[in-house]
Parts: sequence; C-alpha cells; structure tokens
Amino acid sequence: MAKRDYYMILGVPPTALPDEIKKAYRMLSKKYHPDLNPDMKTVSDEKMKELVEAYNVLNDSSRRKAYDKQPQFQTKRFAKSSARAKVDKSAFTKKPKYAKEPSLLERLLSPFLKKTSTTESGSVLDPKQADVHFTLGLSMADSETFYDQAKGEFKLTLKFDPKHKEAAYNHALMCYKLGEFEEARIGFQRCLQLDPDDQMARRVLALLHDPML
Repeated sequence: MAKRDYYMILGVPPTALPDEIKKAYRMLSKKYHPDLNPDMKTVSDEKMKELVEAYNVLNDSSRRKAYDKQPQFQTKRFAKSSARAKVDKSAFTKKPKYAKEPSLLERLLSPFLKKTSTTESGSVLDPKQADVHFTLGLSMADSETFYDQAKGEFKLTLKFDPKHKEAAYNHALMCYKLGEFEEARIGFQRCLQLDPDDQMARRVLALLHDPML
C-alpha cells in the first residue's frame, strides 16, 4: 500500500481536476528535470521518480479512486485542513516594511557600483558594472531562496553588457527554475543568438517545446 501523499508531491488539493493535476506535473517536471540541475542530479532524479509515481496514480481515474479510499491519507489531509482553519488571523496582519539590509557581498562590492547615465533604450555599455552584477548573481544562484534576486542581477548584467553570454544563459535558467517558462524560452533563444553552438540552450528549448512536459 502506498505511503506517500501524492497530492502533496504534486502540490494540488485532493479535489484537483485532471487538468490541474496534469498542469502541476508538467510544471514540476520542467523545474526538476535532471538535465537542468546537473549539480543536483541525484536529488533531481529522486524528485522526478516521485513526480512520475504520483502522476501515474492520480492521472488514472481507477487508481486515484482506490488511492483516495486509504483512510490514513484522508485523516492526514483532514488534520491539515483543521490546523489551517485554527491559524490566528493576526498572523496575516500587514506589518510595516523596513529597508532591506544589504548583504555582506553587496557591501563589499558597493564601492564599484557607480551610478551611470542611461541611454533612451536604458542600455549602458559598462563591462565593469556588468562583471559586478554577474558576480552578485552567481553568489545567489545556488540557493532556491534567492533565484529571483539572482535573476535580477543577471538582468542588470545584460543591461550593462548585452552580449554577456554567461549572464544571458543564467538569466534564462533562473526564469526556468522560477517557472517563468515563456520568459525562459525567450532567454534561451537569446543565448543561441549570442552563441549558435550553445548545446545546453538548445536542449532546454527542446524541453520547453515538448508537448509531453
């Protein structure tokens, strides 16, 4: 008998419709595909196995019906729903926003972050500035918590150096990992414009166009 909560693995509620289950599976399978996480291949492989196992059960109406009859999962989900209902509403009260403290790396690099004038297109050719932002982006790209900030730094890198191939690739990769697949597709196309021999960009674009994902 299965012991995993397949709904939790796919991030959908027990009442999810088949299309919602399929959409969640496609999004997560793109995010955790081993080809896009070469530095975490073992973890990605395990995650993909979980996703496939959960999808195969919940996407099959008869298997899903049998799975839903298991009392331990019903009890578990009911307990979670009850816990959510008892959450103190004060926890959602809006709190005043405070200025974000700069990171240690940002403080160390701050002397090099000079203000520059921009053209009408908003693009300024400044390789030194580009390198600073690229370094900041790389320092954040290894942590899922900072994917969005890393994406912003790589975008700034391209603002100061539009032909920075590594920044273009990493910006597209952050979009992909954040689930922003259309922006990722455009980003990887830009990678191929800068470097037609970029095989990794071609592989990711193939995944983004694959109707099975």
